[in-house]
Amino acid sequence: MNYKNKKIIFVTGSLADGGAERVMSILATMCAEAGADVTLVVMREKKYIYHVSDKVNCIQIKTGSKKFKTISRIKQLRSILKKSDDSTVIPFLPLITLYTMIANMGINKRVITSERSDPRISFWAKNLSWKDRVGILIMRKMGLYNLAELMVFQTPDAQSYYNKNRQKRSCIIPNPLDTDKLPKRYEGEREKRIVAAGRFSEEKNFSLLIEAFSIFHKKHPEYNMTIYGEGALRNQLEREIKKYDLMSIIKLPGFASNLPEEINKAAMYVSTSNHEGISNSMLEALGMGIPSIVTDCPVGGARMFVKTDENGILIPMNDCDALVEAMSKIAEDRAYAEKISANATKIREEISAKNICKMWLELV
Repeated sequence: MNYKNKKIIFVTGSLADGGAERVMSILATMCAEAGADVTLVVMREKKYIYHVSDKVNCIQIKTGSKKFKTISRIKQLRSILKKSDDSTVIPFLPLITLYTMIANMGINKRVITSERSDPRISFWAKNLSWKDRVGILIMRKMGLYNLAELMVFQTPDAQSYYNKNRQKRSCIIPNPLDTDKLPKRYEGEREKRIVAAGRFSEEKNFSLLIEAFSIFHKKHPEYNMTIYGEGALRNQLEREIKKYDLMSIIKLPGFASNLPEEINKAAMYVSTSNHEGISNSMLEALGMGIPSIVTDCPVGGARMFVKTDENGILIPMNDCDALVEAMSKIAEDRAYAEKISANATKIREEISAKNICKMWLELV
């Protein structure tokens, strides 16, 4: 299909961190590479971490004064929308979608928006700023999402939160896996290392992982662990690591821009989240064939892809015993670890970035 007549404006808060931002960088790149006319508007002045193709017209909004930054951002976005002809606008996340809806008033561009997390509980998440809460309140609770022509969900569970009218004007598209850049499955002797990745925030529940590892490590002292990420709970996690006397065994090196390369040889990947849209690091771990353990958390992204004893291990949330048992099974049964590793890589074709991009372009 010829996509040269497709004009898309993606709107994101930043390209600095976050799963939604990473997905948008991949979609913008793949849509542009497929021939679409793509503009990516970045609302905040943060340094780019995620790469975007040179074929994408990337516009980072600048605000001089600290006062009225939000108004300035919306006005600049409105100016961009006014100048664009026949463009479909795609914002992610409630607050950025709210800004986009305000900027689009009277212009009436076609808007396709997307729910990227669990709509049932995210409003109460402790790590949200008051601005994010306002965005969630207006977009979700007051129904402003209904102004969007279409809405994209990652999972059926997230879709089911909204009313029947909204569901009729929606579809499900999972996160893309950038297989062109993802390392192939490592087939050598794996490192005695457990890895995890994500923001150091309450919903990731890294405290559970540290506790479970402290038990696992007593039987398997040859293993160490690395948790990649950053966030408000760093000091708390460091205290917990110290409590178990594992300072030299558990490392917190911060975010890694080359995470797939960093973790490709690891013995196992673990996600202990209490809620998640679809974890990008989980998809990458599966795509690289890293034996993976993930919690069966809302909004159902993990259970969409992980089938216990087939391509990974799905465990209940907050279940330390189940996590220790799963880690022990992978560590102690090499044939089992090899089986789930090989099967996990089948996901590469299922949700390749090219296939997911095509689904988005067909919506546009």
